[in-house]
Amino acid sequence: MVAERQKLEYQLKKILESDQFSRSNVNTVLLSLLFSATIEGRKLKEATIGSEIFGNSYDPVKNDNKVRVYVHNLRKKLSAYYETEGQNDKVIFQIEKGQYRVIFKDVEKKKSLFSKPGIVVGFLVLILFFIVAFLLFRKEPSSDFWEGFLEEKFSITVLIGDHFTIESNLPTGGFGTFRDFSINSEQDFSQHLQQHPEQASQMVPNQYPYVTKMGPYSAKMLSLYFGDHELSFDLLLNSEWDKSKINTGSLVYVGQFKTMGFLKNVFTDYFPNYEIIGGKITRRDLTNNDNETFQSRSGKQIVDYTIVAKMHGPVNNDIVMFLSDNDIGVIRMVEYFTDKDSVAAFYDRQHLLEKDFAALFKVSGWERTGYTMELIRLDIK
Repeated sequence: MVAERQKLEYQLKKILESDQFSRSNVNTVLLSLLFSATIEGRKLKEATIGSEIFGNSYDPVKNDNKVRVYVHNLRKKLSAYYETEGQNDKVIFQIEKGQYRVIFKDVEKKKSLFSKPGIVVGFLVLILFFIVAFLLFRKEPSSDFWEGFLEEKFSITVLIGDHFTIESNLPTGGFGTFRDFSINSEQDFSQHLQQHPEQASQMVPNQYPYVTKMGPYSAKMLSLYFGDHELSFDLLLNSEWDKSKINTGSLVYVGQFKTMGFLKNVFTDYFPNYEIIGGKITRRDLTNNDNETFQSRSGKQIVDYTIVAKMHGPVNNDIVMFLSDNDIGVIRMVEYFTDKDSVAAFYDRQHLLEKDFAALFKVSGWERTGYTMELIRLDIK
């Protein structure tokens, strides 16, 4: 037992001194921590790892997927090590997805299990049987909606649409913040003051952001989805985002039509048969060139026409948008498209495969309960 431990400790030392690890302090500390816990039979929790690695700067609420991302990167570092410097090593360290313990594989013992030709043939036949069975009987439909994000070719940014607000004297006699639905940007505000110069001394743009409930609801669902796939992302308000970044990473936009800003041009350039003015959607039917108009409405019965769009940016980066006039449409569609079975079934029904699309949904319900969704139109690129 002592000899086995010494063998494993020697392998750990060799890995930590390699080119892959020697210049990465976080990966070195993280692998050492997981190694010690595995050897000692301790089961580490995510919060414990975060505190050990990042100290007081780690907040399990704000950094809810940080540990998973670092372990994911560690797993890739180990794979890179065994493909280069460690390709002839006798012991292999592995960390399975979703786990925090290290598995130690003895290469020589593994080879001895299949030293006889009969066993090798039987093993290959068994593998072939399982492959054929999987191809014949698998029922999980395919989906390409998030595939570009999962491939990690680009960094990911999630943008939450935030509203433009104004500070002024209020009808109540106090001073506070209000929102005018027709003023959605600094440009709109300037145009308003040009038309009403007497109000220039009475109001100023508010520096604090305002988001509706679709923001936190959607951010949580996307965080859970990307966290399950060990992907990190930046979370920004749309007003904070620099449009020059459109060609540097993959993008998810969640917001109302009024909060799109520059991204409205991105969407309408990609799907020129759509026009969005205020909360009204006008779509030109490409088969007969007729125009259709869709207007969301509130009240006891809420109807929210919602667009889900999948596009590619200037460097073939993925861009996904969830757009509506109210909250309920975006919340429902983010929930739908972050559910593996739902989005895969949608792709199978529409035979989308790798195609980009703009899907118009009608999301409705009575007094904020029992929401239903219906696909109204689908435009495929």
